[in-house]
Amino acid sequence: MISIMKRSYLQHLLSILFPLCSLGAVEPPILMTLDPNESLKPGQTLIWSPTAQACWDQMRLYHGLKKIHFDEPDPITDVLNGAEVDVASTFPPGTVIYGGDDSPERRAMIRAELQKKAGPLAAKMIGEFRPPGQIGINHYRLKSALFVSCIAHAPKFPVGFDRDRGERAFHCADGKKIMVRGFGAHDVQAGQIGNGLVVLADDLKGGHVLRLPFMPEGKESVGGLILIQKPGMKTLGELLKWARDSISAPMKPQRAFQHDGRWWRYTHQLNQNDTFWMPKLKASLVCDHAELINKTYLRAPVPESSFIIHWKIVEAQQMLNFSLDEAGAMTQMIFKVPPDFEAMGGSGGSVELPKGMAMAALPEWPKRFTFDKPFLAALWRKGAEWPYLACWVDSGMMMDQE
Repeated sequence: MISIMKRSYLQHLLSILFPLCSLGAVEPPILMTLDPNESLKPGQTLIWSPTAQACWDQMRLYHGLKKIHFDEPDPITDVLNGAEVDVASTFPPGTVIYGGDDSPERRAMIRAELQKKAGPLAAKMIGEFRPPGQIGINHYRLKSALFVSCIAHAPKFPVGFDRDRGERAFHCADGKKIMVRGFGAHDVQAGQIGNGLVVLADDLKGGHVLRLPFMPEGKESVGGLILIQKPGMKTLGELLKWARDSISAPMKPQRAFQHDGRWWRYTHQLNQNDTFWMPKLKASLVCDHAELINKTYLRAPVPESSFIIHWKIVEAQQMLNFSLDEAGAMTQMIFKVPPDFEAMGGSGGSVELPKGMAMAALPEWPKRFTFDKPFLAALWRKGAEWPYLACWVDSGMMMDQE
């Protein structure tokens, strides 16, 4: 695991093979992005979480600014300045968000909190305090700040899904076929799922939005898993918007429609003629966000002096430990940004049924929700505008291929 001062050999090797946060000439098979409108690329899995946005919002609050702009203009600041996360509605209970002055005592407190919530690897992300002092020729650290956000949540499904006994093919957008393990429901079990799977939208052309609710924790609803497939989408933002619209205005519990001259009844729950399947997901990743590291902001000259002062982001690191299977989801997502204050010297819808035709008499439309092509899996709290984790799955990097 990466600490502030050094990497393990394995992490160093992985960072060379899979630069998970960089946008270099060679696209990595999995990308942890800061942009909820990131473009979808064939064969690439995307992961986005508002944990980085929460840290950026804390930075703006700390400096008393509506927007932070780097001294050298960068489009990533437009992305981060253009959004603001409502912490209370978006993040699950127990989320840690801190922003303020850095100190050994503050780091020890945050380290202990992360140890309790997400384990020793998360705690190791909070390295040693960097004290004020000279760090180079005519180069001084005057003070430091620290911004950290941490999600640690493991909700469960209230119903039982079947685990695969074998493997099934997943077809990536770049043409690759991967044999993976998954879970789902079919036949009699599908008819017993009830509210454990609800169809929010279905255009009957391969695009659909499903909600698999999680069990409530006490009196609080924790939302659920939102699954989206929609051919032709170009960005993560388009998928999230369709999901958001479907959550706020879901389809009716049942509707009637015509297909090839025949009337059908569509219900928003599964029955014993329906099928649901999706691959199991799992990922353990650490990345450094190069688009933020070593960027400076609030640069200004010191009056009657040759010194220049600025804030400099010395680290921007993210860790994810995530799994999704037939029992539920487990998410541990941590983001940290510790900037230094430095001084440098020198120079589809329903239609009306014909009269005399009853809805209940219509044959049930058979639903086939098989997520064997690229799809979005999002963990979304009830009433939130954004999910607290969104994964666009289009590679084998997150799937069970054992």
